[in-house]
Amino acid sequence: MIKKMTKVQIIGPKGYLDECIKVLHSAAVVHIETHPSAESEEFISRLPIEKEKLKEKELLDRSAERLKNLLLLLNPPKAYRTIKVGSEDVYRYLETLKPVEESVIKLSARKDSLSEELSTVSKYERLIRGVAPIVSRLGGLRNFDIVGLTIERTRENIPQLLEAEVAKITEGSYQVYQRDLDETTIGMVLTYPKKYAGQIRYLLSGRSINEIRLPDEYEEMPLLNALRLMQRKKEELPGRIQDVERELDWTSEQWYGTIAGAMRAVEDSVDEIGVINYASHTKFAFLIEGWVPADDFEPLRQRFENLFGDRILLRPIEVKEAEEDETPVYIRNPRLFRPFEVFLAALPPPKYGSVDPTPFVAIFFPIFFGLIVGDIGYGVLIFILSVFLRHRFKSQEMFKNIFTVLMISSISAIIFGIFFGELFGDLGTRLKIIHPLLLHREEALKTLLIITLIIGIGHVALGLLISVFSNLKRKRGREAAAKISYLLVVVSFLGILGIKFNYIASSFLIPDVAVFIISLITLTVLEGILGPIEFIEALGNILSYVRLMAIGTASVIMALVANRMGSMSESLVAAIIIAGLIHTLNLFLSILSPSIQSMRLHYVEFFSKFYEGGGRRYVPFRKR
Repeated sequence: MIKKMTKVQIIGPKGYLDECIKVLHSAAVVHIETHPSAESEEFISRLPIEKEKLKEKELLDRSAERLKNLLLLLNPPKAYRTIKVGSEDVYRYLETLKPVEESVIKLSARKDSLSEELSTVSKYERLIRGVAPIVSRLGGLRNFDIVGLTIERTRENIPQLLEAEVAKITEGSYQVYQRDLDETTIGMVLTYPKKYAGQIRYLLSGRSINEIRLPDEYEEMPLLNALRLMQRKKEELPGRIQDVERELDWTSEQWYGTIAGAMRAVEDSVDEIGVINYASHTKFAFLIEGWVPADDFEPLRQRFENLFGDRILLRPIEVKEAEEDETPVYIRNPRLFRPFEVFLAALPPPKYGSVDPTPFVAIFFPIFFGLIVGDIGYGVLIFILSVFLRHRFKSQEMFKNIFTVLMISSISAIIFGIFFGELFGDLGTRLKIIHPLLLHREEALKTLLIITLIIGIGHVALGLLISVFSNLKRKRGREAAAKISYLLVVVSFLGILGIKFNYIASSFLIPDVAVFIISLITLTVLEGILGPIEFIEALGNILSYVRLMAIGTASVIMALVANRMGSMSESLVAAIIIAGLIHTLNLFLSILSPSIQSMRLHYVEFFSKFYEGGGRRYVPFRKR
């Protein structure tokens, strides 16, 4: 539900500003705003940040960046506790962490250097394996140059042409060794007297011939020595990298929590300086305005009184009509409903004074989900899966809430499964474990159709009633009257249909038609041409709830297909595999489709009747 907010004003001598900000920071309940008259009033203006504070902020910003980079260089330990660092201890901790920072930077640079060297050496692994055996046989030829070459296999005529040209240049004083390196490349090693080096180099500059260029540190070495050294390093480097990683992991275990705590403290100190931008001042006093949940106002006022006596005044101030829409929205629901607040994450916050739909979603979403799935077996499996995933993602609030919603909804699926007598389709009935208590979904499509339409009528009507009460509460008489007319048009029209199909006594026809005509005229007067259009839209909304029956029936049929295809097999193992695969697919669809369709019915059919977006989130000034 949307909590009532109180606008507050804090006034005190400038000398108490820093202390006041620290109290507000630790209280964590005040949504601070800029004083609206600071730019227009003669005696009140925006409070500038002093030069000393700006210098301190710059220093803290640089420190935060350093600590952030330090955390990025370290892998978080599997279990660590963030050390709580007070703002008064920030600089002491920064000094303590300097040697740690220097050590981590050196280790990281060393690891990067070793990794880069391993990457370079690995690039030559194919050439090392292919060319080294040839080069090793030529190691004693001191007056000869040795050149390693790679040639594309698509140019198979190149080796013959190259050998012919080398023979002309060297007058036959050469040797060529050739070997397949892989499917696309041929490796060659060419030896020749050093006096022909210039001419040979010029020849080798042609296309499709690539000389094996070694890294700079190996360039002056004989090819054989370079290849041997690279092979040895390739074997040694992974171990050296692991040694560095172990040192970094040890540092992380010892210091990660302290670094994380120091970073939060630095960011808190930056926030305390930054909040001065929101304050206003006169010649001798400061002024801060903001919003506090009404329930938290009195404890906050008492806290200020205990700390500052009458030196700082904290008082509630009147909210002007123009400011009502600017009031920040604080949504706080009972613990059971809280996970369902995740549905509002896809929408802009509701306006202050309007309705928080979370409690209604918490009631109807599990009902819709359970009505669609309606199977004990699938419900149990979804429950187990959601409990596992909820524990797996317990540190991520959004995912934890999603899987909590799924867990609650799976219980609804189990309850409906008991009513429908379904355990993996008709498997429970075949084994004589369970029987339908209310109806058999496969045979009661007409009944299910009527039930889902009744649910649709009730849900849409509830949305309109919520809108009526919300508008009455906010003293919007015209809007409330329009919604009442809208609701009467829908209900009276459905009554006429009920009379037509003999569900309602015909004696109600005349009053029903009269209500319909009067309501439609009233709606048109209040809403214009949009009124009748909204009425037609409402009928479409109600018909949308038939999807609860249609998708649920599709799930039932798929479960029956799984069981019947399994029973057709003569082998028990094959029967279990076939049925299991189809049930697994149906289980996946039983999570996805009911969730999507239930969400759609809320977002499109239900919320559209009363939800007012465009609110501002309540963001209290609090420590990280």
